[in-house]
Amino acid sequence: MAEEDIRIRFGNRLRAVRNQAGISQEKLGELAGLHRTFISMVERGERNVTIATVEKLAHALECGLYYLMPDAVE
Repeated sequence: MAEEDIRIRFGNRLRAVRNQAGISQEKLGELAGLHRTFISMVERGERNVTIATVEKLAHALECGLYYLMPDAVE
């Protein structure tokens, strides 16, 4: 149950950061070298991501890895 919870919280955070950046799932996928449907599944908490994927997403969103973590303190 906890693993599902972190996936959902990460997905919500990713969606919020992506929306804040003003880019679509498709554009984020292009920038990160990932498919749009994968981005969608991550945002819905349906996929578990590796730290390497988090790094790709952070680079594409021009932010630090920590910024994508739910409950991160700036």
